[in-house]
Amino acid sequence: MESSLEKYHPINCDYYDVLLEKAMLKSYCKIQYFTDLHEFMTVNAVIKDIFTKNGEEFMLLATDEVIRLDRLVSINGELTPHHASINDFSCDC
Repeated sequence: MESSLEKYHPINCDYYDVLLEKAMLKSYCKIQYFTDLHEFMTVNAVIKDIFTKNGEEFMLLATDEVIRLDRLVSINGELTPHHASINDFSCDC
């Protein structure tokens, strides 16, 4: 797991609690996020863990993918507070 050179922006504390709950329940979720290369990705996976490393917060999926939390766009179709103003530009046909 490599951290981006971009500065980490902490996520909303209430939303962090929502993510912890999903991890605790091992919820299968549709997760949309931006990669280090600013690619928009959609995955369907179980959230295995939420953790902090070097002052940055991450989500570990059962697929072993690691997502920095400030890059999350939506979980199960609900926009994260960090990206609440983003328009839906995905094409999930």
